[in-house]
Amino acid sequence: MKTPTTIVKVQQEIAQRKCDFQPKVTALIIALFIVAVIALNAGAVDVNLWRWLSADSSSPLQHTILWDIRFPRIVMTMITGAGLALCGTVLQSICRNPLADPGLIGVSSSAALFAGAAFAVLSTVHLPLFLMSYFVPLSAFLGATLSLILLLKIADSEQGMNTLVLILAGVAINAGAMTLLGLIQFVVDDATLRQITFWSMGSYAGINYTSLSITIVPVILGTYYFWQIRHQLMLMSCSEKQAKYQGVDTRKIKLVSLWTVAAIVAVCVSFTGIVGFVGLVVPHLCRMVFGAHLNILLPTSLLSGALLVALADTLARIIIIPAEIPIGLITSMVGVPFFLYLIVREKRKFDYV
Repeated sequence: MKTPTTIVKVQQEIAQRKCDFQPKVTALIIALFIVAVIALNAGAVDVNLWRWLSADSSSPLQHTILWDIRFPRIVMTMITGAGLALCGTVLQSICRNPLADPGLIGVSSSAALFAGAAFAVLSTVHLPLFLMSYFVPLSAFLGATLSLILLLKIADSEQGMNTLVLILAGVAINAGAMTLLGLIQFVVDDATLRQITFWSMGSYAGINYTSLSITIVPVILGTYYFWQIRHQLMLMSCSEKQAKYQGVDTRKIKLVSLWTVAAIVAVCVSFTGIVGFVGLVVPHLCRMVFGAHLNILLPTSLLSGALLVALADTLARIIIIPAEIPIGLITSMVGVPFFLYLIVREKRKFDYV
């Protein structure tokens, strides 16, 4: 039983964390705004935002580049970055595994497989215009959902989620999905092949307000849902058995959370391709800087994920002007060394790794 002195110390520690937390979040928001302004100005075509705002009139070309091409693209990078970071945070909490990530456990690649199949279908079958906007996201959602169901069947047990089996099964699903995606690329025509190849490496080219509106809805709804169940997720991240003793319906929360993760990953992958390691790197960095409590970790992961992907996409556009580097290559340059670092760190904890 905690003494009054201990309770006071805990309350003081929480208050101190809140004081440290607020300026850091403010710094994240300011950094995100700065990156957004830089991204609006950066690109193959020289369009100065400040000159456009100060001018009495602007050319139609400048208006189109700024607000019809660059602005929805920048917002999309922030939305998908926040969504992928959120999914990584939730998966790591549910699975109690620091290596859990939509890309590493096969969710992203399965969504990419079904999205690639949808691209192949659209190249041969002419669907009504209102269906074409939703066909690829729905196909990606189906792929992500099927992979999650398969993972649950393999890794879940009465004792809880077997983390080692989860990672191994995810690696197998990832390899199988990428193999089938390669088979699709082999049989499609050249135009569809180029589209799938560039898209599979991650690209925000061609983003418009329609794709943005489709993506933003599940990300916002998922964020709201996970914020509402953050205390249950926190209990599950410590011990699923203890969470059950506290009255948490762990099975229901796990299933609904995984379906929500599948929906978010599906819409992100269907429009932008595979942007790897965001869900792995961002939650860990936020834990190091801000702490592990989900009251702090969820909002900081959202902001940090948005910042990372927006910055990576800006670099992808300006490194080799007028060409554009796939954003997945840039995030992988950051994610692969960080992933190896996590493996080495986990090796010191577990003899079987």
